[in-house]
Amino acid sequence: MKYTCGLQSLLIIAATCTGATAQQENWDTYMARYGSKPGSVLVDMALAAKAPDKLLPFLVVVGPKARECYNPQGIPDTSEINTLENILNVTGSFLSGATAKKLAGTFTYNCERLNYYYVRDTTAVRSAITRIYAAHYPQYNYTLKIKHDPLWITYRTFLYPDSAATEWMATDKALLTLLQAGDNLTLPRPITHNLLFTSDTGRASFALYASQHRYTITSTKNANTTSLPYEIKVTRHEKPVMDSLMSMKSELTLAAKKYRGYYEGWDATLPPQK
Repeated sequence: MKYTCGLQSLLIIAATCTGATAQQENWDTYMARYGSKPGSVLVDMALAAKAPDKLLPFLVVVGPKARECYNPQGIPDTSEINTLENILNVTGSFLSGATAKKLAGTFTYNCERLNYYYVRDTTAVRSAITRIYAAHYPQYNYTLKIKHDPLWITYRTFLYPDSAATEWMATDKALLTLLQAGDNLTLPRPITHNLLFTSDTGRASFALYASQHRYTITSTKNANTTSLPYEIKVTRHEKPVMDSLMSMKSELTLAAKKYRGYYEGWDATLPPQK
């Protein structure tokens, strides 16, 4: 089972993409915890709209095991990531000569970096992979799994992000936007959360809950044109780090639902310096 986690220091693993991407592809990454260790997933989100492809009913999972992997979390050494990626690129080129294929994602976990391909035919796959490693990478151990997956279950339930992973990805992108704007994210600041409610009574009940959980009510506003016309903003002074933001979002989302409300989002922009 995977549990989404906020391990931003591990993003170097997720950020390494495999070659140039075609226009119809939409590659994205997220981190999650699988059992006791973290893993990163690089996935082509665009495939969801057309999965499964009936012409590619087989799944091939293949990739090398890192030789430099002393981290107890199973994270390959950064110096070896490029080598692992080069091995995967060569493997993909060889597979192109063996069968029609589509790369669905890359999974880095427990010292391994694995590509997930959906392919038309598996007749020549095993022999091709064996030749690649024997001829070019004899010093590397590798994984090779082949199975019939005509419904693309692995893509849809393993590689493709669930709701928790999607939330993680959105938060990570928001933090990246702040970094790109010059915010180093090390300073505590007011983190403001915006919520909407169907009734003033629900909003008032939520306000009481928020006050009891170290949030400050910073504003309320009414709008007569929406199905959620009762707005409230609550603030807590924190550093904008992934784990803290995800915890607050989860906490406030659940509380809002209890009072027939909706969590809309957060803002962690540093206030202007006087």
